[in-house]
Amino acid sequence: MLVGKIIKFYREKRGFSQEMLCEGICSKSYLSRFECGKATFSPEMIALFSDRLGIDLNEKLESYYQIEKYLHGLNLAIIKQKNKCIDDYMNKLKNIAFIMSTKYAVQYLLLLVRFYLYKKILKKAKKTIEKIEKVYVHISEYEKNFLLHVKGIYYISIYRTTVSEDMRAAVNVLKQINTDTYKNKEYLYHLALAYYFAGSKLLAYVYARKALNYFNKNYNYVQAFNAQSFLLFQYDQDIGFEEIIEKYHNLIRTCERVGADLQKGILLNNLGVKYFKKGNFEIASNYFEQSLLSTENYTIYYLRRYYNYLEACLEGNLLPKTELLELIHFGTKLAEKRQSLIHCTLFMLLKLNCENNQKRYITFLSEVAIPQFKQTNNITYYEQYGKKLYSYYIKSNQYKKAIELEFQFKS
Repeated sequence: MLVGKIIKFYREKRGFSQEMLCEGICSKSYLSRFECGKATFSPEMIALFSDRLGIDLNEKLESYYQIEKYLHGLNLAIIKQKNKCIDDYMNKLKNIAFIMSTKYAVQYLLLLVRFYLYKKILKKAKKTIEKIEKVYVHISEYEKNFLLHVKGIYYISIYRTTVSEDMRAAVNVLKQINTDTYKNKEYLYHLALAYYFAGSKLLAYVYARKALNYFNKNYNYVQAFNAQSFLLFQYDQDIGFEEIIEKYHNLIRTCERVGADLQKGILLNNLGVKYFKKGNFEIASNYFEQSLLSTENYTIYYLRRYYNYLEACLEGNLLPKTELLELIHFGTKLAEKRQSLIHCTLFMLLKLNCENNQKRYITFLSEVAIPQFKQTNNITYYEQYGKKLYSYYIKSNQYKKAIELEFQFKS
C-alpha cells in the first residue's frame, strides 16, 4: 500500500497518466488498484515503474521510515526552542516530497504551523490552520488537541493587532485541551499568557507557576526562563526595585551561559520597562537598545522594542529632534511593512509629540489612538495614553470630557 502511494505521488508529480506509466508493463486497471493498495506487484514490475519515473524506491522508503523520527525531533526542538535543531529537522521533512501522501500529513501540517508561529510567519500559520480545518475533517484525538494548542498560540501571537475577543478565544481553545491524550503541558504557559492578555491576572499567575514547575521537572531551561520572566515582569509588586533588578541580571547571565539569545532580548526589554516606569529614561533606552541587538528586525518584537527605545529617547530628551524624527519615520515604515496598525498609531503619537504639535496630538489621541487601544485590548497603552489625555482635559478645564474618560476607564 505504501509503495503504491509513492508510485502514485511521483507519477502525478512527473505528469504521467496511468496509461503512460503502465504502457508495456500492466493494465491501467491493475495499476489503479495497486495505487489504492488493493493489489500487489512483483519486485521486478515495481523496479520497472521506478525506472520509468526516475526514482530510487528504496531511498524513498527509507525516507518514509524516518518521518516519525523527524516529526518527534522537530516537536521536541520547538518545545525546547533549539533553533538549529528546528531548522535541521524542518529541512529534512521538507525534502520528503511525498510526506503529504502519508498518514503523517496532519501531524506534519500541525508542526508546520508551530514552525511558522516560532518564526513569526503569522499569515502562513493562519493559512495552514485553515487548510487543516477545511481538508482534514477526521483526525485523531491527539491531532485535535494539537490543533487547539496551535490555534491558541496563534491567537496569542496576534495579540495587540486584533480585537479583544481573540484573547478570550485563546483561553477558550486552550482550556479545551484534553491532557489524557495530549501530554505536552507546555500549553500551560500559553494558557497563562492568554489569561493575562484577557485580563485574568490571578489565573495567569496560577498557570505560569504550573508551567514553570513542568519546565523545571523536564529540564526545559529555555522555557523555564520564559515562565520566570513572565512571573517576574508581572508579579513584582512586593519586591524592592533593587531586588527586581538583581533577579533580572541573574536571569540574563544564565541566558548568556546557555546561549538563550531570544530570552535574553526579552529580559533586556523588560528591564528597560522597569527603568522607564521609574523615570530613568537614559538607562531604559540603553536596555531597549541592547534588546534590539538580539532581535530580528522583521519581527513584531523588533517593532515593540524599537518603539520603546524611541519613547525613552523622547521622554528623556536624549537625541536631537531631527535625528529622532528620522528614527520615528523609519519605525513608521517598518510598521507599515509589517501591517501593524497599532505601531503605526504609536509612531504617529511619537511624531506629533516630538513636533510639539499639541492640537493635532490631542485630536489624534482622542479620536484615533484611545479608541483603537480599547478595541484591540491594549490595556497598557490604553491606560498610559488615557492618563495623558485625562491630564490634558483637567489642565485645560475640560472637566466634562475628563469625567467621561474616567467613566470609560472604570467601566
